[in-house]
Amino acid sequence: MATSSSRPTSRCLRCGFSAVSGGDEWDRVEASLGTMTQCPECGSTNVMTGR
Repeated sequence: MATSSSRPTSRCLRCGFSAVSGGDEWDRVEASLGTMTQCPECGSTNVMTGR
């Protein structure tokens, strides 16, 4: 089992917020193209997702 320090993280390109990719910290919003990750700090969907 991976520890949180070895799991990929995602980062908001607007405010710099970062958390584990796919974690509960991130908000999600439905868009015409599907579900998008949204920053809980600033509301931006400009998020670089780690894999």
